[in-house]
Amino acid sequence: MVAMYSIKAVSRATGLTVETLRAWERRYGVVEPRRDEMGRRVYRPEDVLRLRRLREATERGHPISRLVALDEASLAALLHEPERRPQSAAATAFVERILDAARRFAADECEQALTLAISLMPPARLIEEVLEPLLREVGDRWHSGQFSIAQERLVSTTVRKHIGLIVESYGRTARRQAIVFATLAGERHELGLLMSAMVCASHGCKVHYLGADLPPQEVGRYAHAVGAAVVALSVVLHEGLRDLPAQLASMREVLGPEIPVWIGGLAAQAIEPGTLPAQCLVIRDSAELEQRLDVLPRS
Repeated sequence: MVAMYSIKAVSRATGLTVETLRAWERRYGVVEPRRDEMGRRVYRPEDVLRLRRLREATERGHPISRLVALDEASLAALLHEPERRPQSAAATAFVERILDAARRFAADECEQALTLAISLMPPARLIEEVLEPLLREVGDRWHSGQFSIAQERLVSTTVRKHIGLIVESYGRTARRQAIVFATLAGERHELGLLMSAMVCASHGCKVHYLGADLPPQEVGRYAHAVGAAVVALSVVLHEGLRDLPAQLASMREVLGPEIPVWIGGLAAQAIEPGTLPAQCLVIRDSAELEQRLDVLPRS
């Protein structure tokens, strides 16, 4: 059963007044609320997400009359690039310190710099300004021969360990519904998945992290057994897209039709619309992930 929201709940979640919501519906048809058995307006989670994006776009100066013609992908793209913060001087310094420590094989210094960054920055900023730039640079240096495999592993292992500790720490006080994290068979890249798990844990969700390269039916069985609200997958390798619809269909056989599947990762952005089974959707970035979490029903 898809959760539905009253107009007052939507107003709180989006920051729009009830009067604005009604005016936008009447004049522009921004969303089409349904009616409950009492005849009151009720909204789907997708409606709430669209209204949040429309509010953010109007606050940046875009007229609502033009925004209503945009589909969800276009609206998300409009908000994504201008909103992205430049890397702060402190974040740049952390990245440089970790890279320098890895260059000298100074594992302790690498640990210290990352620990300090974690203590000073919230998870979303930590990912955007430190971890993602760091891992990109490490990958570039490894591909160009500036870093050895050992230096790349020094950084990635340190990042993996500390993200795991953060997720574990948040898990002690988790009060929201469970999300299962995994990659499907053939996909062995998991650092992006781990970072998404950290964001979800920081929002109070109970994280079940299964790791990489799992048979799809095993993921489905596990998620069903723990009563997960969502299954989160990562797809980094483009060659994995060929088998993705079949793997998702196989997972659906045991997962059931109700539990949504969120798919992120570099290769996920290349998924053709309409090729995924029902209740499977692509998460474009961490901003959309947080928006989805905001409207995820609480346990």
